[in-house]
Amino acid sequence: MQLVTCSLITSAISVLLASSTLVSAVDPQGWYAANPGLSKIGLVNQNTHQITDVFGRVRFFHGTNVVMKQAPWYRSSNFDPPNSFGLQDVQNLQKLGVNAVRLGHHWAGAEPVRGQYNQTFLDIMKSQTQLAEDHGIYILVDVHQDVLAGQFCGHGVPNWFAQHSWVSSYKAFPVPQKLTPFAVDSNGMPTPSSVCDSIDWSLSYLTVAVCNAFGRLYNNYDNLGDSFAAYWKKLAQQYTNTTNILGYNLLNEPWVGDSYSDPTLLTPGVADHKNLEPLWNKAATQIRTVDTNKLIFFEGTTYDILSGFNNVPLGDGSRTVQSFHYYNPPQLGTIQTTIKNRIQDNVRLHTASMLTEHTMWMGDATQMANIQSAVETADTYMMSWMGWAYENLYNTTTDQPYSEIAAFYSRAYPAAVAGNPTSFFFNSTDNSFNLAYTISKNVSAPTEIILPVGTYPNGYTVSTTPASSLVQYTKDSMTLALFTADNATDGQAVTVHITKK
Repeated sequence: MQLVTCSLITSAISVLLASSTLVSAVDPQGWYAANPGLSKIGLVNQNTHQITDVFGRVRFFHGTNVVMKQAPWYRSSNFDPPNSFGLQDVQNLQKLGVNAVRLGHHWAGAEPVRGQYNQTFLDIMKSQTQLAEDHGIYILVDVHQDVLAGQFCGHGVPNWFAQHSWVSSYKAFPVPQKLTPFAVDSNGMPTPSSVCDSIDWSLSYLTVAVCNAFGRLYNNYDNLGDSFAAYWKKLAQQYTNTTNILGYNLLNEPWVGDSYSDPTLLTPGVADHKNLEPLWNKAATQIRTVDTNKLIFFEGTTYDILSGFNNVPLGDGSRTVQSFHYYNPPQLGTIQTTIKNRIQDNVRLHTASMLTEHTMWMGDATQMANIQSAVETADTYMMSWMGWAYENLYNTTTDQPYSEIAAFYSRAYPAAVAGNPTSFFFNSTDNSFNLAYTISKNVSAPTEIILPVGTYPNGYTVSTTPASSLVQYTKDSMTLALFTADNATDGQAVTVHITKK
């Protein structure tokens, strides 16, 4: 009997030791030593319509836009808010918890002479991208434009793109916004340049000349569409092996095209499948000759209610993301309505979407309340976002961030979820944060929650339910890692609650 008892005790001890070994098998330090730096972005989960990384984690992004809208088309590396994008800038963004920047790569800067790329410009953009990576920030490569060209008081395409002779002299820019065309210099640029201040740039999209120029891009007049696609191939060659590329944003806020020749283009959704979809396919085809993996972000016309695309670029929703903006106007509904419309698009097109621009600058009480509503609504629908824009973060009198804008960027959020997220929310009143998700046991990488030091200056307290399902690890001063415990089960529902100390 004594021998049997001893045998039972020995067996029990062995089971306990084995159980203890299983629980402690999670090795956070070892995992991060084996997987340093940022994780490459993977595919879109077409069932959940979320972006994932190469480990299978669902990824979320809180970011900003960095765009230089005049020559030399890139920001200085010397800290000079709001005009720089160098070491101090990325350090400031990192401290706020920003993990993504939509970085403007102006075609005007890259190809000032047709067929001749400015490698110096491209190298500067790549060095800024590397600087961001060194500070834990992903880059969305963005070919930016507003009103397309300098000839239209805008920016984006090279000077050689648009020709003053494309429209009759009496229809020249900015007719009909103004009844008399602007005088121009030998390059077709309005002169003096100050005349551009006399018009509303956003209404310039309705001018004959701008519509005509967009139409020529879409119709591949003089191989302009081919040149656009070739530029994208050049950019993709630059970044094929770059780890921190979130994706390639094909063109910022594309206009509908030549609505004077085809008025139906002004109908929401029509231009998407008539004009934009063929150009996006053309550019994506060139990108895929050199980079088969990175996500391609595509936009519809700015005022779309529901997109009119028949399909995503090249028909592959697992490697595309619909990029959209929210401003009121041109959007007439709420941010909630806009996000819900994009989610409907996601389901129909079997892809994901991201809010890549929204108001993020100082304003009156109503505007500040609207910003608060926008970021909270994005949380509610688990939608990543990027504010417009980095320069608006700073009070240019003091060169210090506006505390109100900094607070919007410094919200706690899950950068990576090792499972299927069901909800998350940051309470700006008490800075508490809640995350709920179901565990995916086949994902070895941890859930990572961004908890900016400015939001949690004295630290934070973490509680998880069930308590034994997750192993906590502090990756750095603002990143909490939660590894799935070995005793957790696949599909198990877990919740995380964080409060500030």
